[in-house]
Amino acid sequence: MSKANKQQIYSGLNSKAVHAGTQRDHFGGVNTPVQPSTAIEYLNESGSVPYPRNFTIPNHEAVATKIAALEGGEAALVLATGMSAISTGILSAVQSGQHILMQSNIYGGTRAFVDILRWKHDIRVTLIDRMTPEELDSNMTGDTALVYMESPTNPLLDIIDISSVCTWAKDNRILTMIDNTFASPVNQQPLKLGCDIIMHSATKYMGGHSDLMAGALIGKNDFIERCRTLSSVYGMSLNAVDLSLLERSLKTIVLRVQKQNSNAMEIAQWLSKHPLIAKVHYPGLSSHPGHEIAAKQMSGFGGMMSFELSGNDTSFRDAFLRSLSMISVATSLGGIESTMTIPAQTSHSLLTPEERNAMGIHDMLIRFSIGIEDAEDLIQDLERALL
Repeated sequence: MSKANKQQIYSGLNSKAVHAGTQRDHFGGVNTPVQPSTAIEYLNESGSVPYPRNFTIPNHEAVATKIAALEGGEAALVLATGMSAISTGILSAVQSGQHILMQSNIYGGTRAFVDILRWKHDIRVTLIDRMTPEELDSNMTGDTALVYMESPTNPLLDIIDISSVCTWAKDNRILTMIDNTFASPVNQQPLKLGCDIIMHSATKYMGGHSDLMAGALIGKNDFIERCRTLSSVYGMSLNAVDLSLLERSLKTIVLRVQKQNSNAMEIAQWLSKHPLIAKVHYPGLSSHPGHEIAAKQMSGFGGMMSFELSGNDTSFRDAFLRSLSMISVATSLGGIESTMTIPAQTSHSLLTPEERNAMGIHDMLIRFSIGIEDAEDLIQDLERALL
């Protein structure tokens, strides 16, 4: 039985995470070897000319195949960063003069890219507060080519009814693209809900160890080929060493995310009862406005949450963060270690204070990425810092 045939029998997510895409060398090692060469022989029967910038090295093929398997997609492309994936995906789906419907409460880097789309590419973008078929209908134009969404959102964990949006888009022959970073393919698989294109900041849960940067796009073969052509010209490929690190990390993504899910649920319930916490944003809580939809379209509620400290005293906020011991105050998310950050100062710092306030991102809001530590120890750290 060939290796390709063996890969086709994998049905479980853990099996796909471990085995899909793995390329053996002639020594029989069970891991894909790192092939960092930038000078590669090309006198072969196919006539193709391999070059790392064109995503043709074995390490890219191994990781892309694994990510496509995890999301249930035909093909995937691995890029240098999450923003590379966002920009490549959008620019491959939309042409100058066309129109995008995009939800307003999304990652700050995506919001900042909207200005570039408008000024540099003559692409119109309408930001929508409520991503529903009714709102989409009222904002659609004859040139609308893409609906861009994020669920759960960064940092407020809002939930979009993905299936209803995708059904509306298909009825109107409009592509859909979703940022699935917060959920990861372990908790949510948007292609099964009707979405056309999935984007990940692979720096986060796919990498999982806070030691690499990468992005990923998943979709149909023809679309991924368009993305490959564009990103090759822009030079957005990832090097072989980081691709190897990413492949290693993906093998444990299911185990990591499931532990983060359970930790997050326990911590969210504890925070929601604390007198110094004004509000907890976590879709696993029954009080969350998107809980029922999340329960329907997600297999787990994720390791991300945000919460608001009581009052408006930023010195109290800062004292709380300085008092943490196990939990680090650090940018990024999705790692095995728990981290916190202030969205107004990090992920959404490129927006104006007025834009942040309109989105509900206030100075007392803290984003919390839960790791794989023991939940009891994390709760003790929070309790000490809130004294």
